[in-house]
Amino acid sequence: MKVLGKLLGGGLGLAAAGPYGAAAGLALGHAIDAGWMRWGVSEGVVPLDPRRARVDFLFLWLGHLAKADGRVTEGAVFAAEHLMQRLGLDQVGREAAVRAFQRGRNESLDVVGEVRRFRQLLNPSREELGDMLRSLADFARNDGHLTPAERGLIERLGSAFGFNREAVGDQIAERQAGASQPSLAECYAALGLTPAVNDAELTKTWRRLLAQHHPDKLQGQGADAQALKLAETRTRDLRAAYERILAARTRAI
Repeated sequence: MKVLGKLLGGGLGLAAAGPYGAAAGLALGHAIDAGWMRWGVSEGVVPLDPRRARVDFLFLWLGHLAKADGRVTEGAVFAAEHLMQRLGLDQVGREAAVRAFQRGRNESLDVVGEVRRFRQLLNPSREELGDMLRSLADFARNDGHLTPAERGLIERLGSAFGFNREAVGDQIAERQAGASQPSLAECYAALGLTPAVNDAELTKTWRRLLAQHHPDKLQGQGADAQALKLAETRTRDLRAAYERILAARTRAI
């Protein structure tokens, strides 16, 4: 049980404003301990960013999955970097994803504890959790096959998510049959959105990002050939993400 935030918050609050300050400090400390807020020397106390929390959780397990067979291959690193680009992470987001990946690679993780914390923070839907399993399976197959160690880790995660063994196997097989298609969770992340976004905001955001990254616009600004190539890839990914989300929402009607 995490108590450091509550101890610090309560103690500082008591010193600053007596019993009422202690109560406020305890509440703030609990929010930090629970992960609803984070604290840093340079940034102070800030609310949790749901998208960053999702990306951090995903890359935590990507790092753990990459080390499942004892060593991290160059293919796994390349696949992780490609996913960062596909998700449209800025420099801060990339640095956070790298830290999460390294933690997953270097630490012995408590599957049940990590999943419980993630679910308490964001209350992800069953569909989002299933998409995450398929993304992990796709990542594990970056070298062409899914090893027993990798499959075992995905099955343990699936169990912690609340899926039975058969359901996990079905999701892995589904991802294998259509591995080139991004998951729904990846599509929302690529647009910087969550599944709770309404249709109007979804379309507005997609159009804004498309206009921002369109090669024609960058060419008019004098971008070089490499930048234009990256813009083409980003535009294609944005369009694919939007169409994937629309298709999923149409099926749900």
